[in-house]
Amino acid sequence: MDVKRLRFAKQLKEEIAKLLLTEIKDPRIEGAVITGIELSQDMSIAKVYFTTLEEGKEEEAKRALEHAEGFIIRNLMKTLKVKRLPRLQFLFDKELKNMEKIWERL
Repeated sequence: MDVKRLRFAKQLKEEIAKLLLTEIKDPRIEGAVITGIELSQDMSIAKVYFTTLEEGKEEEAKRALEHAEGFIIRNLMKTLKVKRLPRLQFLFDKELKNMEKIWERL
């Protein structure tokens, strides 16, 4: 990824994480943590990877995040002051959970 996309991905991650902690009051999102952002080449799509602190809450958190997408985008438009934002796709970060299981076995 080039520097511009890396910087923008970092900003998106920080701002979305901040919104989850301070602005979004949906209890289904409680314990959800943004683990990474992957931007498409043309920056039209942002894959937002997340995990949950509680086992079994992944699907519920994903639905809540998708429901809050409009709210998140409106707030990002205000804070980032950009003309266009990528479409957000929320994906559960399976790799992180797999790594946790490996650590538990060790």
